[in-house]
Amino acid sequence: MDNQLFVNFPLSDKCLALTTTTALGNLAYQVDEGRNVKEHRLLLADLLSIDLNRFVFVHQHHSNKIQKVTLDDLGKGKDSFIDGVDVDALYTYEKNVPLCIFHADCVPIFFIDETRGLVGIIHAGYKGTLIHVAYESIKKVIEDEGVNPNNLKFYVGPYRMPQSFKIDENSRKDIVEAGYQDAIKGDNFDNGLANVIDLRRLGIKDSQISFSNFDTLTDDRFYSAYQKTPVGRLVSLIVLK
Repeated sequence: MDNQLFVNFPLSDKCLALTTTTALGNLAYQVDEGRNVKEHRLLLADLLSIDLNRFVFVHQHHSNKIQKVTLDDLGKGKDSFIDGVDVDALYTYEKNVPLCIFHADCVPIFFIDETRGLVGIIHAGYKGTLIHVAYESIKKVIEDEGVNPNNLKFYVGPYRMPQSFKIDENSRKDIVEAGYQDAIKGDNFDNGLANVIDLRRLGIKDSQISFSNFDTLTDDRFYSAYQKTPVGRLVSLIVLK
C-alpha cells in the first residue's frame, strides 16, 4: 500500500478504511471538469488490487439517506457522478466492494460491525450534519439489519477541524436548533463532534469511536473546499476484506 497516495485508518483488521490524498489527485468527476479522474481511479483500483468495476460511488447531495449495497450495484458511479447511488451513505455485507464518498472539508465516517460482517461509510457535510445524516443512517442500519449498537465501531476521518471552522451568528443559530450546542467552541464549530453527538443519541459509546484528528484545511495531504486551491475532491472508502 502506498501511504503517500492515501492514508489508511486502523478501524478493524477485517476491513480497509482510507482517505486518498492530493498526491493521488482529484477523484471526482463533478469538479475541475473531471480532468484525469478516470486515470486516478484506475490507479486507486490497482493499488487496492480490486477491479474498478466493483467500486460503488455515491451521487451525494447532502442528504440524510443511506442505502444497502448489493452485487447489483457494482460499478455505479464509476464513470460519472450522476450515475452514482443517490444517497450520502452506503453499507454492505459484500466483500471486496469499495464503498466510496467524496469530500474535501466534510466529515467521512467509517463504520463496521465485525460480528455481522457489515461495513459502511457516511458523508457528513455541514448541511448533511444539520439534518442528522449520521443519526438517520445508523438508525436505519440498526433497525433494518437488527444490528446491536454495542457491536458497531466508528472512525472519523480527516475533516475541517474546529480551529479552522469559524461560524457567524446565523450558522450558530442553525447549529443550536439542530441540537449541537456542545459542538460550538467560541466562534468555532466542530462538525465531527456534532456527528458524534448524534451517534451518542443512538447509544453509541465514545469508546466505540476513534478520530484521525487530521485537519483538511491545514494539512497539505488533503483538499480543502474552503480554500478552493487546489481544486479537487478526496475519496474516502471502506471495503470488507
